[in-house]
Amino acid sequence: MPAPVRFGITGCGYIGAEQARIIHSLPGAELIAVHSASGTGARRVADELPCDVENSLESLVARDDVDALIVATPNHLHREPVTVAAAHGKHVFCEKPFALSVEDCDAMVAACTRAGVTLMLGHMMHFYPGMRRVREWIESGTIGRVLVAHAERTGWEEPRPDVSWKKVQDTSGGHLFHHIHEIDLLLWFAGAVASVRAVGGNLAHQGEGFGDEDDVVLLTLTFADGGFGSMQYGSGFRWGEHLVKINGTEGAVLIDNKAASVFLKVGDAAPQQFGLFDDADSEESMQALFKDVDGGSTYGSPTDRPPLYLRRAVRDELACFIDVVTGFPIDDDKKMLFDGSAARASVQVAQAALQSLRDGAPAPVAP
Repeated sequence: MPAPVRFGITGCGYIGAEQARIIHSLPGAELIAVHSASGTGARRVADELPCDVENSLESLVARDDVDALIVATPNHLHREPVTVAAAHGKHVFCEKPFALSVEDCDAMVAACTRAGVTLMLGHMMHFYPGMRRVREWIESGTIGRVLVAHAERTGWEEPRPDVSWKKVQDTSGGHLFHHIHEIDLLLWFAGAVASVRAVGGNLAHQGEGFGDEDDVVLLTLTFADGGFGSMQYGSGFRWGEHLVKINGTEGAVLIDNKAASVFLKVGDAAPQQFGLFDDADSEESMQALFKDVDGGSTYGSPTDRPPLYLRRAVRDELACFIDVVTGFPIDDDKKMLFDGSAARASVQVAQAALQSLRDGAPAPVAP
């Protein structure tokens, strides 16, 4: 048996703390030390789990007993820990979004390539069994050539006593970046984007109790192969949704998160329903979430635990990372998560959408 992969974690909020719990429980992994900017999150994790607390990123990555670093810091603070970890020869698992600019993405990939360390990006929806099923249908031609794709991740936000960094444009990147999963999925299912047109604004969430991100963002996409896409994001929707639709020449797919289900329609036949997950417990946990919240515009608190379906997806992706670090080959359908291409492409589209919002015109997305 290979030696366990010894982990450090920087960023101990909603996802980082859960990653610490998962690493502590995974065979082949060992949680060594954690770090957070304020120290509060790291101390909370260390009180729960047997691990050390480091007061700085530098002292964490300098440890000889740390093989890999999980980067779960706020979205705008990924570049430094990734590049510093790589410079110290540590493998890196970085949470989504990879960065808030393509420039930062390229710098992080280059740093890990130079150092010869493994880099993986945390696009956890690639580990939902239903999402992989949709990808297989598209690749096999079950729904024919993709013509149009649509995604919605919307809901309504009430004021909060403390405004999270997740609601501030400069730190989260807004809905386009913080909820970048849907951009990633459309690229995975429909291919590269040639241009994007975006409109939006902060229409109903200004003042005390809110951040400054746009609460309505609407996108139209032109795919490189000539197909089209549309997206709706934001917390300014009283009728919230969380779904993806893919329409092809021979059929269509609906991914309905509220139902924790995937629907396949081929030709004139009645739609077939499949679970988004392979186990009833995960499906029930997703369905239960949407009984409490209307739509997909949700944010976790550092003191909350993610629902079961998210915990299982994070466990699967971290287990995949550990396998690769210990020498197992990367599955073909996961290579895009290890070479940075999927994460970079998603950031590139989100960045172009922001440019379109500022300019009031379509923005090209370089091939």
